[in-house]
Amino acid sequence: MERSGYVLGVIILAGLSIRLALAPYSAGSDLAQFYGFAGTMLEKKACFYSYADAIGFWDKGWPYPWPYVYGPVMAYILALLRYAVNGSVRAFWSGGSYHVYVDPTWAFSVKLVFLLADTLVAVLLYLLLRERSQKLAILGVALYYLNPITIHVSAVYGMFDGLALAFFLLGLYLSRRTRVSYALYGFSLAVKQTLVFPAVLSLWDAVLRGRKAAPRIAFFLLGGLLPFLPMILLCPSSLGALPGLMKGLNVSYTLPLSYSMNGVSSLATYIHLTKGSDTLPVLQHWYVPSLLLLALVFIRHSFNRNPAISAALAYAVFVSTYWRVNPQYLVPLVAFMILLAALEDGVITILSLFTAVYAGIWPVMQPSSFWFHVHMENPNWTLVHIVDSLTFRVFTDGPYVAYSIGLTLLLYAVILTATIPYLKNLKSWLAERVRVRA
Repeated sequence: MERSGYVLGVIILAGLSIRLALAPYSAGSDLAQFYGFAGTMLEKKACFYSYADAIGFWDKGWPYPWPYVYGPVMAYILALLRYAVNGSVRAFWSGGSYHVYVDPTWAFSVKLVFLLADTLVAVLLYLLLRERSQKLAILGVALYYLNPITIHVSAVYGMFDGLALAFFLLGLYLSRRTRVSYALYGFSLAVKQTLVFPAVLSLWDAVLRGRKAAPRIAFFLLGGLLPFLPMILLCPSSLGALPGLMKGLNVSYTLPLSYSMNGVSSLATYIHLTKGSDTLPVLQHWYVPSLLLLALVFIRHSFNRNPAISAALAYAVFVSTYWRVNPQYLVPLVAFMILLAALEDGVITILSLFTAVYAGIWPVMQPSSFWFHVHMENPNWTLVHIVDSLTFRVFTDGPYVAYSIGLTLLLYAVILTATIPYLKNLKSWLAERVRVRA
């Protein structure tokens, strides 16, 4: 036990050191936009969602015409950070080019939240897996916390998928405390709605509990609605803007291709760009395979009620079928694949581990140093050159299309391998029901 704790500490120290070394010197475009969101939240407070669309973005102090499409938790955090550290973002035209520069103070302050969330996820993975095996738990932490994709998302670009994931995993860890657990599942959606498939799976788990379903669902709803309470009480009219904001963008071709993680979407877009074919209907019907695969996960969960395994499979369905999968969505995927690999065995374990490793290839393919100078007015060129030396800097679309196809095929293999055998259980159950009625 002491040795495991020492190794865990070394992994956390190494991963955190890497993140802290990178975080002050890079910034993704979303960090610049977050500064604008924070300003609007401080100004409009509970009426924030009434002003969260892209109309008049420049007058709002936003660098980009991107609406705020998330739950209120991140808006509260951003407002608190801007109030505490202020910082700055400069956006201007010069020489026919648009420049957006992020103050390192702001970039680092926001990323600290993401780094802490990343670290919490690593610790929760250890706690969830240590009963199965100390060695597996340590391996799982290393595979997550030292994975290039998790480092890239939290410390280089800066996105908060790890924060939503941390609350969901905390719910899994506290599964014996049912009310708290379900409240955390709901709360994770108020952070970021991309965990909707695992969250829906948790509701299915509640339904399977029969009479115990109602309180579980009630606490799920309570956890999801609690962050909206200030708005409900102080500015209920602003919530009328939520449906328009939350419905997301209309289905379209996924550009740039290097940032599209779904193989079907990437291939359809690539064919459209190179051949001129109308492949948009393929993307518009993304929900068909999604519902079919999710149904298989639900069937499996009906016979094998392991919330962690089923949540992992549900998220795999999301990443393998949703029409627009961004790189940051791979952070929860890596964590869920690690859980699946540790809690299952045989082919599923091998496929899940390989998928977790495969996801980490993307930042190494990328010219990731881009984020170390595009939004930094005074770049650390030494760090830029170091990152360049560690990455392949692939600029053409073909390799990224191949990568996304490979990822999607891996996920289909994981999902089908883990669920198809349970169709026999369903067949036997249906046959038994027929005999009972006869």
